[in-house]
Amino acid sequence: MECIPNIRKGDPAHVQGFILYKLWLMGCWARGGGHGKSIDLEHDLPTNYDRQYKSTILQQAAELKNKGLINIWPAAGDRKAVAAIISEEAIKAGLPIVNAYAKSVGEEPLEGTIREIITGKRSEKKSPLSPEELRKFARMHKQADNS
Repeated sequence: MECIPNIRKGDPAHVQGFILYKLWLMGCWARGGGHGKSIDLEHDLPTNYDRQYKSTILQQAAELKNKGLINIWPAAGDRKAVAAIISEEAIKAGLPIVNAYAKSVGEEPLEGTIREIITGKRSEKKSPLSPEELRKFARMHKQADNS
């Protein structure tokens, strides 16, 4: 297992990990020019993190966008929406950040399987997603987008 660095609340790496962890576990995914489930950048994203770090959260969200790990776009009422990028490259790049955060808050690190990250569930199954599982996942997201 890789060495996961120790980070503290308020550190840029901790804040970035919090952002990705929250978006991943909530299933907030942005993909291919389309926007699926998202949350409000300024009002919902900082929830459950110390208020004193709200500006740091917004700064680190911009940094994650620059790294291609999240997407931020205009939403209704002069707000901005945010969601994680759903690509293998983005997940691989974000996994060490998420695992450092998870370790710092006493959670087990994610194993890094696309299945675990996309579904938010730990899986005993180690094989790749089957075509049927991929179709089921796509249908689930399409239904969520239409509701």
